[in-house]
Amino acid sequence: MDDEGHKRMYRCTKPRSLISMAILAIYVMQGNPENAHAHATFEINNVSSDDGHVVLHLYESKTSFKKFNPDRSYKKVATKGTTIIPVDDYHEGDIAIFVFHDENSDEKFNTSIFWTPKEGYAYSNQYIPTGIPKYEEALFRLEHGVKANLELIY
Repeated sequence: MDDEGHKRMYRCTKPRSLISMAILAIYVMQGNPENAHAHATFEINNVSSDDGHVVLHLYESKTSFKKFNPDRSYKKVATKGTTIIPVDDYHEGDIAIFVFHDENSDEKFNTSIFWTPKEGYAYSNQYIPTGIPKYEEALFRLEHGVKANLELIY
């Protein structure tokens, strides 16, 4: 191939490459814009109403879990049925999750005098504690880009 033939071929493929890249970019961005940059997505099911917020606490250590002092916390307006919480600042790792439906938006998990929950809640691994919650029981491996499902108990 002579020099002119190579230049003609390059001129022809360059626009095609740009068009291919533009089509690929549009395809990637067509997903749910709310979750477009999320590294993890939590799907909270069985939300009883649109009242208040759904609050998700992420624990990276046993110490923070025992002190009920989350390493990260996320809040989303409650959507009856399913509330999706995208997380863009945590990728993957061994964590425990506690989530609750803060129906009265007081930013607290409300319980009765005997620690009987007054609001819907869930732990990761579908763990339902019968006493003081245990980190090891709620511990699970969050993988990058994989959706985690939790079902609230009322």
